[in-house]
Amino acid sequence: MEFYERLSMRPLLWAKLHELTGASFQDFFHDVMTCCDPTFVDVRTHGNLGDLASDGLSLHGRKLYACYAPEAPDATRTISKFNGDLAGALEKRSGQFDTFVFVHNDTRGTHPEVSAALAGARHAHDGIHFEVMGARHLRDIIGRLRRDQVETLLGSQLPLQHTVTVGLAEMEELLAELSVAGIPLYEVTPVEAVSINKLQFSELTPDSRAEMRDAMRHSPVIDDYYARRIDVNERDEVAARFNREYRDAVDSDVEPEDTLLRLREFLAGSRVQSGPWYRAQTAVLAYFFQRCDIFENPPADWVASSEVAS
Repeated sequence: MEFYERLSMRPLLWAKLHELTGASFQDFFHDVMTCCDPTFVDVRTHGNLGDLASDGLSLHGRKLYACYAPEAPDATRTISKFNGDLAGALEKRSGQFDTFVFVHNDTRGTHPEVSAALAGARHAHDGIHFEVMGARHLRDIIGRLRRDQVETLLGSQLPLQHTVTVGLAEMEELLAELSVAGIPLYEVTPVEAVSINKLQFSELTPDSRAEMRDAMRHSPVIDDYYARRIDVNERDEVAARFNREYRDAVDSDVEPEDTLLRLREFLAGSRVQSGPWYRAQTAVLAYFFQRCDIFENPPADWVASSEVAS
């Protein structure tokens, strides 16, 4: 799908996921995976055999999927279901998978107690990898499909034109924190030489470069935010999403300034924001710029012009 189609898809997907529980969610998951993975086996129940402790298998990736989509999320029941599904898979599917993927429908993310159960399982079973697939992972998978596939999955047409789009739900807490936790102007975080050169190499306008460089003062705050997160992979997952959007813009020959705008809309949607929210968005973009997830580093033999990088 095109960039704005992916943005307009998000609220439709969220509405769809709120409707899906139990078997209907599992059917939706099967439809999604069948579209994106030709080696996916959508395991159904059969008589006394049941599904042999698997809601799906990826033959190429050697992944086993277990779905849980209750009407009302409950951490205790979710952990019980996870442990039961894992025990069943180890007993009935031994040797058939290397990665156990727990798929859930909670659009708010993974409950802390559930993440602790996952960490415990990883510690107890050395030879098995564990992954979680929630609403945000489904969003990213579906966003890579064709428009006609997405409309079939959602049972709804995507808007022909984008109007107001929404941003990444997982970034709302960080943006809110940054918007109220200002850093005094006199508190300056040194910007590495590589970042200064990268700013000039980026071909952004002098105003945008100055804005990004100033926003890098917030990078230690963002590092601290991710250090406090229960999900240790959250930063890397978000960085990978930004990198995919950046690469897509480059492949589409989008100009640097428009690429930066596109990444801002990917982050926070197209709604008009207040000054503090705009600056928070810029801080996040500068962070991923500085950490080399978006925009290119200059080649080793590249020499900056005599212009002062601002």
